[in-house]
Amino acid sequence: MTDLQTELTGWCRSYVAAFNAGDADAIAAHWTFPALTTQAERSYTFKSAEHFAKNTGVLLGFYEAQGVQRVVRQLEACHLLHDGVASMTVSDVMYDADGAEIAGWQAAYVLQRVSGAWRAVMAVADGETDAWTARGTPLGG
Repeated sequence: MTDLQTELTGWCRSYVAAFNAGDADAIAAHWTFPALTTQAERSYTFKSAEHFAKNTGVLLGFYEAQGVQRVVRQLEACHLLHDGVASMTVSDVMYDADGAEIAGWQAAYVLQRVSGAWRAVMAVADGETDAWTARGTPLGG
């Protein structure tokens, strides 16, 4: 495993631990701001950690309503784009209390090293939007 793979795998583990703990502020701490996400042919800009955490709190409530008890993330691919800038593709799977899969998808991120730590700058969440829509429980719907 390359140093980049090792570092981004660690970032993924920390990110998922924050999701599994339901800690919106800890999730936001993995980002640098302003930040951008895309989903369902729209882009969303988050100006601050507080703005991001508020939106993430709503997302965590959605997951809870769907019965999500645990999230697993696997790093699929990563690339160094420039010194201190990387992209990665991840697979996310949501599980219920019995360990049954609820939904799964792939997402892509652009990250930047900020003060020695990787922080997400942008995420492409269209796969997640599609997965929840296919399940009949669209995000925001």
